[in-house]
Parts: sequence; structure tokens; C-alpha cells
Amino acid sequence: MRSGPLTARQPFPEEAVRLATEAIRSGTLFGVGGPLTERFESEFAAFYGAGHAVTVSSGTAAIHTALAALDPDPGAEVVTAPITDAGSVVPILYQGCVPVFADVADHLGMDPAAVEACVTERTVAILAVHPFGGATDVRALRAIADRHGIALLEDCSQAHATRLHGEFLGRYGHIGIYSLQQSKHMTAGEGGVCVTDDDRLAEEMRLFRDKGWDRAGGGSRGYPRLGLNYRASELVAAVALPQLGTLEDVLARRRASAAILDAAVDEAPGVTRWAPPAGCDASYWCYPFFVPSGETARWAEALAAEGVPTTPGYIGEPIYSCMAALQEGGTFGTSRYPLDLGVDGRGDYPPDLCPRAREALTRLMIFWLHEDHTKDEVSEVATAIVKVANTFAS
Repeated sequence: MRSGPLTARQPFPEEAVRLATEAIRSGTLFGVGGPLTERFESEFAAFYGAGHAVTVSSGTAAIHTALAALDPDPGAEVVTAPITDAGSVVPILYQGCVPVFADVADHLGMDPAAVEACVTERTVAILAVHPFGGATDVRALRAIADRHGIALLEDCSQAHATRLHGEFLGRYGHIGIYSLQQSKHMTAGEGGVCVTDDDRLAEEMRLFRDKGWDRAGGGSRGYPRLGLNYRASELVAAVALPQLGTLEDVLARRRASAAILDAAVDEAPGVTRWAPPAGCDASYWCYPFFVPSGETARWAEALAAEGVPTTPGYIGEPIYSCMAALQEGGTFGTSRYPLDLGVDGRGDYPPDLCPRAREALTRLMIFWLHEDHTKDEVSEVATAIVKVANTFAS
């Protein structure tokens, strides 16, 4: 179908170049208290209708900062998703907590019933992961969190400006978390943002990202809590700021392309759509679809021959099987800390822990859709999917 590469994404408007130049010429790129950083935090919070936005150096740092703001005891449990990036799991370990994985529903977000079954008296938080620009059922997860008196954190790294029942993801939980990594809907190459309405959590996050330094104290330095250097620079704010104004258009273009691909999948034998949960206006961080179980590598090879690059199986196995630290590789030195603080089997991650997630990954294909693909390109990808499906079905 294609003999050349697809159009490369160009996420940075000219205004980002101007603001980055302005920041460099100012002679100061330090973010904390910087004019661009403060403006970005204010406008990001306003966009999502949040009381506070706190910038950090990456999406992983944002998850760690949000979790650290809860100040959990070592060995506390955090329930999270088996289909995600390691960036959702590493902060749990570094905060001395034990990750607990809840299986997924058909839309590949966490199944609320599975989440509730994971909650114990040791659970401090649910870290909901919204996959592929879709959503986990965070209304149900918030009800679970409130019922058990624990926090709900939302990892919206793949779901910028995605709405569920008319409300932005990231606004159902106590803290919403967004990544600005290169592949995300809005990007600064790296960077992250946490949003909250809770004044205390916002202050805890600001302290944690700045080595625990209370800059308002004056006089000799005070570090009232343990923290890390997760500060973002003025360049992050400069590059990300203009994208707030184009984000809704970016999502509209992705949705239009996804609709073309959905129509092709519907006519492709043996292929099925990925569908977000009811009430979710998906933002399509990528375009996922399903092929027969065990056929993902064959499909990837065939689509590559048609000039369509894909990633078969996304991460391949549930994240706990991908990470040596959660298996036999050890975490810190030769220890398994904090996993060895787990009780009743928590801290052990057998392959069949989340069977629905594992089975779904044997069928999942990812096409890296973005807003700068032309309509003709997307139509060619759609035709290639139908062509390959018909070939394999014949």
C-alpha cells in the first residue's frame, strides 16, 4: 500500500519556538518560580478546572510525586494496572510500596470488581491507568476509594483532555497525573504535571519535587520532608504552553482518523475494534485493534510489508512479567525490598495473575496514529488492514 514513510509528527507550534527562545535569552531556565513555569501551571490548572497544577521533570516523576504526597508507610499497597508502562510501577517501588495488579475489563482499563478484590487494610491508594486515550471506570474506582478511605490517583499520561461522562479524566481522583513525554498528545520531550484541588496535597507535591525544601521559610534552609529533585525547567513550560491552545484540535484530528480505521476494522474478517468504555470520548494516544490470538507477530510482518509499521502486543506481557525487578532480578541490590514487605502473596507476580490482561495482549495490535497523518495516509493504512485480513482469511 505504501512505499515510503508516513508523515512525521510536528507537535511544536511556532509560538513554542518563540517562548523557548525568550526563555533562553532571559539567562535563567530554573523552573521553580520562573515566569513561564508559573504561567504554565496556572493555565494548565485552569484548562482542567483544578485548584493547583505542579510541574515536574517527567510523567514517572509526576506519579512518584503524587504518591509521595500521600506519605505512605513502607509496605503499603498500591493497586494499579497490568497493561501499562513501567513508569506507572517504578514510583511505587521507589516509595517503598508494594504494587498490586488488578485485572482489566474489555476496554483494557482496570476492572472495578478486580480492583475492589485487591483492596486490603494495607492499601493506601488506587493508581488508575487510562490506556490508549481511553478510560478506566474512575467513577466506580472513586466510589471504591471513598468507601475504603484511600486515595485515587489517575495516570492520564495517555489520556490528555479525555472526557468520561463529560468530565476530564484526572478530575475524578484526588490527584490527576499527566506526562509530557515525546509521544503524548502534548509534549515537551519530557515533563509531567500533577493537578489537584487539595491545598495540602499541592504543597506536599511542591515540596517533594524540590528536594523537600521549604523556600518560603527564609533564613537558614529548612527541609521539612524528604524529597527529590524532580523540578522541570522553564523550557518545559515554554514548549508546552502553546499546546494547551491546540490540544482540542489535536484530539479532534486523531478522532477523525480513528473513525476511518474503525470502519476498516469493521469490514476486516477476524479483526475487532478496541472500544473505550461507555461515556468516554477517547483521545487516541494510539490506535489499538485486535487480531486473532497468537497472530500479532504475523500481522505485524504483513502490515510492515504493506508499509504500515505497528507494534504487536503493545508491551507483550503484563507489566509485572516484563520487569525483572518484579520477578527474580531483585530490586535494590540483592534484596526484594519493598516486595518482601508484602503479605498474603502480595509481592509475588505469577504469569497468570491477571489472565484477562495476558490474553488480551496476545491479540492486541498498535498503530501509532497521530494528528499529522494525512487523510490519504490513514485511508491507506485502513486499506492495508482489510487487505491483510482478507489474505489471512482466504
